[in-house]
Amino acid sequence: MLKDYINWMRETALPLWTERGFDAAAGRFRERLDSAGAPLAVPHRSMVQARQIFVFAHATEQGWNDDAYRMAEIAMASLRRDFASDSGDETSFAFAIDPANATITSTTRDAYAHAFVLFSIAALYRVNGDAALLELADRTIRFIERRLTDPSNGGLFDALPAPAEKRQNPHMHLLEAYLFLERAAPGRGHIERATKLVALFRRHFFKGGLLLEYFRSDWSIADRAVWEPGHHFEWAWLLGEYAALTGEDLGQEMAALYESATGYGLSADGLIIDELSPELAPLKLSRRVWPHTEAIKAASMRHARGDTDARRFAESIASTLMQRFLNRPFAGGWVDHLDAQGAALVDYVPASSLYHLALAASVAAKGFGAAPDLSKAAS
Repeated sequence: MLKDYINWMRETALPLWTERGFDAAAGRFRERLDSAGAPLAVPHRSMVQARQIFVFAHATEQGWNDDAYRMAEIAMASLRRDFASDSGDETSFAFAIDPANATITSTTRDAYAHAFVLFSIAALYRVNGDAALLELADRTIRFIERRLTDPSNGGLFDALPAPAEKRQNPHMHLLEAYLFLERAAPGRGHIERATKLVALFRRHFFKGGLLLEYFRSDWSIADRAVWEPGHHFEWAWLLGEYAALTGEDLGQEMAALYESATGYGLSADGLIIDELSPELAPLKLSRRVWPHTEAIKAASMRHARGDTDARRFAESIASTLMQRFLNRPFAGGWVDHLDAQGAALVDYVPASSLYHLALAASVAAKGFGAAPDLSKAAS
């Protein structure tokens, strides 16, 4: 099933989103498609533009589509044109615009979105080598470090204006961005920034073997103490990537994340549930598509470290993706969110999830290669 999933990404999903997921007149990616595959007129978020830039640049790097990066270049230009604001030696990005006229509908400076801007820059630079992208990354990093970083308690404000609560999630994606930037353009301080985020993970996010999600501004645990199996898988893979770049031993943390997610995060039908309490009680039994992609990435990391069951787990998750989420309501689409009974919770296909699906497919192709489909071999 891993082969089927990788082929679906390359041969069905990417062509569909190339054809229907890009507004050539505006030079932007669509935010979402309806159940018939038509674009929906909803605000366009900078985060989604950045994620799609990553997908199409990454597609070229993976050899899936030699020309896909050209759409990414066009979208990067419109991201700067429609969302960006320059101030001195800094650049920041508005949260959302009206797709009809590019009027900014939310001026919020979102930490999560800025992490993905950096991530998209890294991916596009890897395929076109445009030095102006590195300058844009530097300008964006200055904004993050000067405006979005809490000078008193450390870590990121979730956004500006700053809400009372902080989350681990934007830190995770900023770590991802710095790791990709380090691979794309080493020696520019990105790995040192990544090291600080890993230290923050150890100091605040990782409690008793679990990755907690929500915190007060001083990093005390928020009233809604929850953990998400999907983010456990995501962090396990990211820590593996960090370890590969630095040589630091993070095996204990990686194992704890993976084992808690596989041990407590799967429902009886093999789907990954959304949320649990620190006491391991399920809190939200709905299931989203993206945690299953992160499970495949984490399994690839485990496979590389000698886990003999990781390949079988990845095949099982790929089978779940193909049978329960992908290629519906149209070829190249997916059901993004299911309730506890398996019914769809949304009637549209969000472009935001393509990033998860594309990256997991490339990680699986590299990590498992042309491996036999164990789900079929076992039958």
